[in-house]
Amino acid sequence: MRKIVVVLAGCFVLSGCGAADWKHEVRFKVDKIYEVPAKYDRKYAKLRLELVGEPPDGVLEPDTVSPQVVQRSGIRGEVAVGDEVVCVAQQKTTGYTDTSVIKTELSSCEKA
Repeated sequence: MRKIVVVLAGCFVLSGCGAADWKHEVRFKVDKIYEVPAKYDRKYAKLRLELVGEPPDGVLEPDTVSPQVVQRSGIRGEVAVGDEVVCVAQQKTTGYTDTSVIKTELSSCEKA
């Protein structure tokens, strides 16, 4: 029984090794607005955001930073195509796995 506990404890420790977290303010440009039918509220429209410049230093997976699609309601301020927005981008991993997919999540977006 002790061997099982030791092995399980080792697995938990190893699964946490290599975990990483990255968070940074990133500037995007509104590339496209996917409007919704007139019977729906405009807040449900989605916006396609393209990164302005290069991905910030230390980013875990640069290819997942841009483009991003967010709901209009997730951005403070009224925006149009061509406007720039600043968002907090976050990426994290859960440990060493070949199948781990690193995604970029945006929050606290507002018109620049």
